[in-house]
Amino acid sequence: MAGTVPERDGLNALVWKQTSAEYRAVTMGAFAAARAALETALADPDWTAALEQSGPVRDLPPAVILDLDDTILDTGPYQAWLITTGRSYSAESFSDWVEERGVDPVPGARDYLAFLERHGITPFFVSNRAARLEEATRDALTALGVKLPADVDTVLLKREHREWGVLKGSRRAVVAGRYRVLQIVGDSLGDFFDDFGVNPAQRAHAADSEARYWGTRWVMLPNPVYGSWENAAAEYNIKLDEDGRRIEKLRALSPWK
Repeated sequence: MAGTVPERDGLNALVWKQTSAEYRAVTMGAFAAARAALETALADPDWTAALEQSGPVRDLPPAVILDLDDTILDTGPYQAWLITTGRSYSAESFSDWVEERGVDPVPGARDYLAFLERHGITPFFVSNRAARLEEATRDALTALGVKLPADVDTVLLKREHREWGVLKGSRRAVVAGRYRVLQIVGDSLGDFFDDFGVNPAQRAHAADSEARYWGTRWVMLPNPVYGSWENAAAEYNIKLDEDGRRIEKLRALSPWK
């Protein structure tokens, strides 16, 4: 029977995310470290986490910038549906899943969000979900206890405005123009700075260049299931099928011999 199961590159990664105590320990630990770093950030009026932020910041109200999918909201059930049904990701099926609104938080996220509320820190959710999913996304966040303000839009989705494309820098800049950004939390390099179109070595160099930010101002969560890392390993070739992407990923490895 096992021999009839089709190959899926994300199977092991998703089993790890959905079933392992190790994944829960990593994300809970990351959010605990994030909360500790925020204590320091609040005490330092010149602290900022956004590369898009310049000039004096001490008189600005505090905020954080958060990715959504697999940073705050767990997309594991949707990813599992793709694997068990043999389907590939599509915007249509993902939208259908989001519209159901039944989503759990990433382990540790709920406590982190509660910390923000207690300390008067505004969370901005910068996500590449399509703009048409804003209502369903807001409902999911509200169900987690997030109090979304009525007087400011804190859910900033892709194409909500013409200039808000896949790269998130323009949306981070919007937040940085009005708030002191204490921290950024995400699961992809592009959540912290715009990195589209660079190869794995260039991405590694970029991450190393900002080493002073990681773990305090910037908090990265693990996502071995999908992400820009996979596109970079496949050289951003959108014409490749599953087998072609696997060949490119094999080429990206650095084997012992």
